[in-house]
Amino acid sequence: MNIHLECLPCLGKNAVDAAKRSSADLTVQKEILAESFRLLATCDYQLPPPCMAGKILDIAFRHSGKNDIYEAEKRRSNMLAENLLAGIDRLPEYDAASFESRLRLALAGNILDFGIYADLDIRLAMDAVKSAFTKKLDSEAVAALQNKMESARKILYILDNCGEAVFDRVFMAPYRDKITLVVRENPAFNDVTADDLTGCGLSGMKYVVNGAKRTPGTCLAASPAELRQMFEDSDLVIAKGQGNFETLNECSYPVAFLFMAKCPVVTRLLDVEVNSLQVLLHW
Repeated sequence: MNIHLECLPCLGKNAVDAAKRSSADLTVQKEILAESFRLLATCDYQLPPPCMAGKILDIAFRHSGKNDIYEAEKRRSNMLAENLLAGIDRLPEYDAASFESRLRLALAGNILDFGIYADLDIRLAMDAVKSAFTKKLDSEAVAALQNKMESARKILYILDNCGEAVFDRVFMAPYRDKITLVVRENPAFNDVTADDLTGCGLSGMKYVVNGAKRTPGTCLAASPAELRQMFEDSDLVIAKGQGNFETLNECSYPVAFLFMAKCPVVTRLLDVEVNSLQVLLHW
């Protein structure tokens, strides 16, 4: 998906947030914003939005030297997710034996803005999780995904955010032996890196890094040969989050996109409602 005019305000907000998180020094913040806005003023509209977001994060790192500006938030997100997971069996809508129920839990992680809820009452966060069990899902796509996961020999699972990955752990549990995780090589917002796997309860699983610098998505052209080969060899790729959809929606591999459609550009492209849950099968 290419950058649209409507993407620029969001990318601008990314720049402001990155500047504030990177340094308390106003001079450094202004330097980050000045370079970021110059970049946006001359941006390549053929790029996917996450690729531009990654360039902004690179700018923030270069000016501040701070590598992981979301580190504290990622830890809080994982703690919140674990607390929510501890009470999930008390939800009458949740059935651990049901594929669709566990899939909805994984999608709940994409609904829940951990940065907002991490410091709030856990009951409010649980209300957000509950919404995943009432939103409409494409039942045919759910059944097709289940069949594909059960028949696949090799599954590549591209993780999205910390916190969300705790719920992914439950969804992927029956298929762990044939899953290889994809994580960010460098910190990109609150996305999972190799160093974050233990905090998400996913240590010990096979993984490969997405070497596209700080891009909060998967740009295959900039990925290492190992990852590109794994796309070739896998029977199924599962891509969590809207950023991975924006960077992979035109690829030729068998991909299942699992995310909540959060922005008007994506919802217009798919002709769906804002905040709808998507199980999009690309095969």
